[in-house]
Amino acid sequence: MIHLVRHGEAAGGAQLQGGADPGLSDLGRRQVQALANRLAFRPVRQVLHGPSRRTTETACILTENLGAGAVPSDLLLDRTPVPSPERRGDYPTHRWEWFEDVPEDEGDLDGADLTAAWHRLWSEHHDEEVVLVTHAFVVSWFVREVLNAPPATWMRIGPIGNATLTSIGPNLAGEPVVETFNAEVILPI
Repeated sequence: MIHLVRHGEAAGGAQLQGGADPGLSDLGRRQVQALANRLAFRPVRQVLHGPSRRTTETACILTENLGAGAVPSDLLLDRTPVPSPERRGDYPTHRWEWFEDVPEDEGDLDGADLTAAWHRLWSEHHDEEVVLVTHAFVVSWFVREVLNAPPATWMRIGPIGNATLTSIGPNLAGEPVVETFNAEVILPI
């Protein structure tokens, strides 16, 4: 079972500017703690995470509570699938302008890197309990890939909430299926 987790709320919230790499806010840490409590009785063996501060801090809180090891992975980098000129027709025209603002270092042409990352992660971890801590667009693309949906589908999945849980496991034929999607945890008062 692969559990996809978006990092907890980032410090600075909606005010984040390009290039910022914030850690978690106080609320973000509480969100992740609540998620760790939800996963506490799962036999999680490993927590893989992207290199950003917020994914790293999310993974640290999870590993402290789950007794699993944390491993950084560039497969979980914050990426945004952007269509190549030949594939723009896969997306509605009202989305085209949005792609122009995607930072060059974050853009993933036709989602090729994300697709390869998902297939590698599935092949290496589908038979164990593992948590993958990443970003909203990555979770959306991975779910789109599992559903074998058209490319633009990732933009209609969600919004993926902070510290939410999406679980993907094998069906009887060994193919990945979405078992839980974007499940939020309830924070204690």
